Amino acid sequence: MIYLRLTDSLTMDPGKIEDFYSQEVIFNVFEGLVRLGKDIVSVEPSLAERWVFKENGKRWIFYLRRGVKFHNGDKFDAKAVVYSFTKRMDRKQGEYAAFGRIFPYIAAVNALDDWTVEIVLSRPYFPFLFSLADMRGSVVAPGSYEGPEFRPIGTGPFVFGEWVRGKSLLLTRNDRYWQQPAKLTKIIFKSEPNAAIRLSQIKNRSADIDMIRSAKEYDELRDKTHIAILSKPIPLTYYLGFNSKRQPFSRLLARKAFFHLLNKRILIRHIFQNFAMPAAGFLPPQMAGFNPDIGKDDFSIKKAQRLLQESGLAEGFSCTLYYSEGQFGLEDVARAIVTSARRIKVNIKSVKLPFAKLLPAVHQGEPDLFLIGWGFTGDAGVFLNPLFMLYPGDKKNTMSASPEFVRLLAQAEETSNDKKRGELYAAAQRQLHEDLPLIPLFHLNYMLAYNMRLSGLHMSPFGFLIFKDVSIGSE
Repeated sequence: MIYLRLTDSLTMDPGKIEDFYSQEVIFNVFEGLVRLGKDIVSVEPSLAERWVFKENGKRWIFYLRRGVKFHNGDKFDAKAVVYSFTKRMDRKQGEYAAFGRIFPYIAAVNALDDWTVEIVLSRPYFPFLFSLADMRGSVVAPGSYEGPEFRPIGTGPFVFGEWVRGKSLLLTRNDRYWQQPAKLTKIIFKSEPNAAIRLSQIKNRSADIDMIRSAKEYDELRDKTHIAILSKPIPLTYYLGFNSKRQPFSRLLARKAFFHLLNKRILIRHIFQNFAMPAAGFLPPQMAGFNPDIGKDDFSIKKAQRLLQESGLAEGFSCTLYYSEGQFGLEDVARAIVTSARRIKVNIKSVKLPFAKLLPAVHQGEPDLFLIGWGFTGDAGVFLNPLFMLYPGDKKNTMSASPEFVRLLAQAEETSNDKKRGELYAAAQRQLHEDLPLIPLFHLNYMLAYNMRLSGLHMSPFGFLIFKDVSIGSE
């Protein structure tokens, strides 16, 4: 089976993943102790069959599944879990910073016996199970980190085969998978940046799957008799972020001016049609704690101009806007923001970068404004800590929020009562709108076209394709 992709993965190391293209491959190769339920607001067993927490959420005990083998034939046990976490914990301030952002409070990981693991946290943290559902918590075979390069050996339904960087990545079936082995023998993730070529290959049957990236592509493919369309809303929010560490966006009034500058409802409908919905608050609508009344559109050029005047910026200013190439619709969104900003005498220079370069640039505080997406978690608390935003002591944080917002999140993280935690998250969202370190723009629906000879194809709650149940028949 051939899956066409706009661009290649960046890594096969679960502890380092920052991008979607790496995660969707890793999702089919590695597994964690738990996984997200289909409703995205629950967690279910994976390599751990059950668990308990003690000391008000500071100690978590996991009882492991027996009879699981890694792709190289080694036994999965508690030592493998300890190995996977401690190797990343040792370097979470460096190359495993992505792991450190998802797991900031792990103090120790201990094997109590061959089939029992204890994870000790430095503080009570009730979103911890949702963190463990993140692919950065995947378990790898002991020895994977030894040698000059990471060796991608997991327990998942597919085995890493071959990687020709920038061109293709091959997975093969794991015949010793602990559940029913997959029906597919091979998956080829083929990189093809040219949209016309991807469209041609899915139409002429030389490829099996292609993500739909424009309304034009959708119109071209929806009526083809050999092509089916799979669609799913993803818990993902794209937003306009402000560098509030320097002028002019260190001024709250300047950030608020941009809130009134954008007519999100018309902007999103014009660019995405049925591929996205405008965002009100930061949380996506399928997540517990979503409140549609937070951050509603209040489009008004006059209000934007008045706020700039009150901020001492009536004569306007120049700034930069960074965004990632290859992200569906982002270039159009960037262009619309640039055009709108001219109405309040703001001159924006837009900079398009590969995603691999965008994230470090934002971490280093290069842009004044940036367009980026955040998601791939089922927990509101994790979701409300986007990327580089709220990690104490990091002087390079581009965005900033008030101590009150940080306090509300911290209180929610230590609250075991679901209803009370939801109330705290709602309060945190209201505070986020007051602080305005970012403006939520839209939630994306993933749509892909696939050859109807495939059956059993599904998407995970995060939009990763699930290949273990796919079979190939005649067209």
